Amino acid sequence: MITETLNDKKSVQEQANLWITRLDKGLSRAEKQQLIAWINQDESHYAALKKISSLWSDLATRHELSGLFSHKEKTKSQNDYLMKGLLASGLVCIALLTASLFSDVNKIWSNTQHYVNPAYAYQKYTSQYGEQKQVTLDDGSIVELNTNTIIEVAYSKLQRKITLIRGEAKFDVAKDKHRPFTVVSGHNSFTALGTVFNVQRDNISSAELLVKEGRVLIAKANAPVDKLLKAINTPTAPATAILNASLANQNHDNNIISAGEKVAIANDIASPTQLLSAQEVKQELAWQQGILIFDGEPLNQVLKEVQRYNTIKFMPVDSDLAQLRVSGYFKTNDLNALLQSLHYNFAIDAKEVTTNTYALSSNSNKNQ
Repeated sequence: MITETLNDKKSVQEQANLWITRLDKGLSRAEKQQLIAWINQDESHYAALKKISSLWSDLATRHELSGLFSHKEKTKSQNDYLMKGLLASGLVCIALLTASLFSDVNKIWSNTQHYVNPAYAYQKYTSQYGEQKQVTLDDGSIVELNTNTIIEVAYSKLQRKITLIRGEAKFDVAKDKHRPFTVVSGHNSFTALGTVFNVQRDNISSAELLVKEGRVLIAKANAPVDKLLKAINTPTAPATAILNASLANQNHDNNIISAGEKVAIANDIASPTQLLSAQEVKQELAWQQGILIFDGEPLNQVLKEVQRYNTIKFMPVDSDLAQLRVSGYFKTNDLNALLQSLHYNFAIDAKEVTTNTYALSSNSNKNQ
């Protein structure tokens, strides 16, 4: 592990040399995180990596560089052996090595552009169609990913930040009163200190928040961390005044949502908060058990939900069919059960018009 040292020119150069040698050997997952953290501490760190990696193509400088590795406990014979090997390999191999090393440095540097500086942990998690996945984050928070979901995790000393790139996830947040936990979804963010809440992203300006436990603050995606922390710790103060949020939630004097409440955001406008019963909360989160529960939703909404869990598409249905109310329990990946239920309960036939594309129509013969 590379320990933190004073950010003087000599120590930065020594650490950069050490990282270059480790890049050559290949970095473990933990080492990549350490390198990301080191790069984010100061811009001079990346500059040193870039400079030293370019020097490997200069035969005259290799002996000088090898002297910077003394703290790695290499013996003279080992250094001599390294020099002979490099000389024998020729300029072509050295150029290839340089390109590979610098490519790795640039890849890691490019990833750090999304971090809150300084970032100490970065991860990316995904789920496939119909898959539910549970992951445990570095602070002990547990995230459950719903179907076809992507999140990016970037933790710093000041903030725990999750970016919901696509899909839906439930967050069981480990308590940390000094470091807010923020989920960013497009233009909006949802912040807590320790709670359980669910976020579904529809597009860059539309999302849905359900709070199961605790309280969650709705704000703009770019709201400063200090203001988020102040707002979430001041439940009696209007959060809109603190954050100057762009959300138009006129039925509340703030944007803090409590347990059992649900808010839908469309085009960056928050709808009135809904207070859900325990059964309704259970229904909303049934996807965690791989189940879809419908209780009188219109057919067009049901079909849209089913498409989230399967690589299929339904052709638009006529207005009469679209408004049929559907109730029942269905497995997220059991398309046949849904189609059979529609057939027996509503006399609706399904036809696969092209691969994984279905057309629904009323079975008039059965109604006669």
